[in-house]
Amino acid sequence: MKKPRSKLGQVFLKDKNILDKIVRYAGVREGEWILEIGPGRGALTEFLLMRGANLIAFEIDPKLVSELKKRYGLLIGDRLIVVEEDFLKADLKEKLKEHGIPAPLKVVSNIPYYITTPILEKLIRDRELFSEIYLTIQKEVARRLVASPDTSEYGSLTLYLAMFFDIEVLFNIPKTCFRPIPKVDSAFVKMRVREKPPIEVSDPKFLEKLIRFSFGGRRKKLKTVLKHNFGKLEFDKIESESGISLDRRGETLSLEEFEKLARTVKDHLKK
Repeated sequence: MKKPRSKLGQVFLKDKNILDKIVRYAGVREGEWILEIGPGRGALTEFLLMRGANLIAFEIDPKLVSELKKRYGLLIGDRLIVVEEDFLKADLKEKLKEHGIPAPLKVVSNIPYYITTPILEKLIRDRELFSEIYLTIQKEVARRLVASPDTSEYGSLTLYLAMFFDIEVLFNIPKTCFRPIPKVDSAFVKMRVREKPPIEVSDPKFLEKLIRFSFGGRRKKLKTVLKHNFGKLEFDKIESESGISLDRRGETLSLEEFEKLARTVKDHLKK
């Protein structure tokens, strides 16, 4: 059996009770299509197939692709499509069309932890292709996804994902359930794609920019962040019109407050 390759961040979930719990919590149904990112040796793949699901799985490691094709030879091309490609570079819409897979579909994956953020960003970009997303991620990252303002875990990723998903941490997974045993515990999270953002956003790109600037200067007051990135502004008027004190720090603002501030700042920049 192939050893995990450390350069690919390969850690395999081995606990069968946890694997069974994952497919149950994900509500996997017979006949539905599932996207799996980085199936590895196919431990989760097996449980998904046992539930009667159809899978399209992206695996970048050619040796693991060969192992998957040998293990599930009778299902390849029918209920299981293995794509030997970097998920981050794949044109998902074209791949689904190529294989006649209807969207939206469900994502259920134990993802490689070292590329968690790029994977989340790609899932955001392609969100119209998905109904629900279920991921095993680092416990610390899971806390960031559902963090509240003015906490150490709260950050730009929290706010960015909140624009597009309802997120819930379903259960924790001890590190001893993986081989080789990693240094961190994990969590299984559910991300339901929102039909529309929780707030009305006038300019998503400008809002994203303001959030990024605010957390890039963490612990800096908003006035300092605005002055550094946008130059001299009428700060008193911005405070009055937005209702937000610029003596506050970015990590204390909710998504709604960031939108109010972004709209006001943009109006003043136009003037």
